[in-house]
Amino acid sequence: MGLNIAVRVQGHDANNEPWEEMTTSDDASHGGASFPVRHTLVSGQVLLLSLPLPKSFREYAITDASYRAYALVRHIAQSGNVARVGVMFLGQRPPRGFELNPGGRVLLPSDPRPPAPGQKERRKHERLEVFVNLRLKRTDPATGQVQEETTVTENLSPGGARVRTGMAVSKGEVLMVEEVSGPFRTRAEIRNLYIGKDGIPRLNLTFLDGILPDRILASFG
Repeated sequence: MGLNIAVRVQGHDANNEPWEEMTTSDDASHGGASFPVRHTLVSGQVLLLSLPLPKSFREYAITDASYRAYALVRHIAQSGNVARVGVMFLGQRPPRGFELNPGGRVLLPSDPRPPAPGQKERRKHERLEVFVNLRLKRTDPATGQVQEETTVTENLSPGGARVRTGMAVSKGEVLMVEEVSGPFRTRAEIRNLYIGKDGIPRLNLTFLDGILPDRILASFG
């Protein structure tokens, strides 16, 4: 229904830097809301909202003055410097992996997905034998603990890399990948995992949030 109430919106940009702004909702329902924002957003980003939502639309915190809920951006209509966004309420807790990459995107089961692990596809970018220090981070699904390690690429392309690892990971898992000496960071899916002749596990990674900056490969000529 049409509903004009104050909304505090907290989000993160593509570099995971936090931002916050106040706005007013256009409408709301049991499942979501819409409102204008000045910050740049893309579909699939996660926001934290605080708003005096009517009790009939709440899943929890019925008596609290302000309803705090994580929400997923599902629709964006840009008009000049302001965008009207439609969001879906997620609940009291963020999606799994949010802590590693709060500015990243979340896919729902109905959203178009990348090819399944092991599915044959033509590689879009040539892999080059260059060596870049990367930091890998993952959330252990059993304990919720964040694990990380520093490794080095064995080959690299704008869309992915092969790296050695000492972590107990599985094919299809999504990791956070960060450039050790620079700002590049992205989620990456483990498309393949195998043990090399030296007994060390290797991961074939596909970058999910963008391609490698030209400056990295250019530095190797």
